[in-house]
Amino acid sequence: MSGTDKRISQFSYIKVTACFAIVLLHCFNNARIYHADVISAGQTTAAYAACSALMWAVPSFLMVTGAILLDRDRVIPLSKLFGKYFMRMLTALVVFTAIFTLIKHDPESETGIGQEFIEGIFHNHCMAYLWYLYLMLALYLLMPVFKMMVNRLTYRQLWIAAGLVLVICSVLPLAGYFGIDAAQYIPTWIVYGVYLFLGFLLYRQRIDWHISAILFVLCTAALPFITVMLAPTDIDPLGLTAYNSPLVVLQSACFFSFMLAIKREAGAIISNIDRCTFGIYLIHMIFVRLTMKELGFNPFEYGAAGFIAAAVVFFAASYAVTYVLKKSRLFSFL
Repeated sequence: MSGTDKRISQFSYIKVTACFAIVLLHCFNNARIYHADVISAGQTTAAYAACSALMWAVPSFLMVTGAILLDRDRVIPLSKLFGKYFMRMLTALVVFTAIFTLIKHDPESETGIGQEFIEGIFHNHCMAYLWYLYLMLALYLLMPVFKMMVNRLTYRQLWIAAGLVLVICSVLPLAGYFGIDAAQYIPTWIVYGVYLFLGFLLYRQRIDWHISAILFVLCTAALPFITVMLAPTDIDPLGLTAYNSPLVVLQSACFFSFMLAIKREAGAIISNIDRCTFGIYLIHMIFVRLTMKELGFNPFEYGAAGFIAAAVVFFAASYAVTYVLKKSRLFSFL
């Protein structure tokens, strides 16, 4: 973004595609949770496998954030960092914790709704997908440090630093699969900061799109394969399919690089959806919960088409609601 507010078409394509992938991922994951008592073991494994294939979605948003905010020409005063970016996430966290507290509250419960709200804020007991807001709050707090690193280090030094951190939080934890606890206490969540740096670096030093496409397809095929193969065993696949997995890091980086090769300017439709992706992310889970849990809708009954159709409907409905709310300025943080 080079220090301006001009939208970059490739980022719009990335965000819109990743946002739909997140909605689809949540359809698979929540259908598995809400209908656990009626689906087969095979369907459960299939849902896990589908989710593992879509793990690139959230890192894609982080890489766009890194590419934009870590730009060396972009100055972010602390007043803007905390008054705009940080407060946007905090407001979203408070509002949607309140919304889901109201949706989930049992009037006959001994726990008051106020207590549920406080516990939801401080312990993320409300809805698991709101973890992303906590993550962004932490990343914005660290942004001055990240900016200092980017401004002082060369590209080569940044690549080395990112590589070393990935070895620590992404590769070493795999030692557990070989019975070695060398990385047992390493906090793997530091990989989220690395995604910011990968976005910054890949936007400026891109991987050939042919290589990116091939590696992305291979990783996207390997992740569900691993999930299915390990399902009958006692081996936990998360080390190989979570956000710190080397395969997921490579998959995400390759998707990001491939999408950067798009030459076509984003039209009005993509640009408008892009502006609403944060709202779509926040709102779609209301539709997911109300239809799947409260109304009993089970996409498993319709196969893959049921999940895709549900994701399209939830995505479109969430976009429409977000668009109206943004226009009415009722929820300006969206």
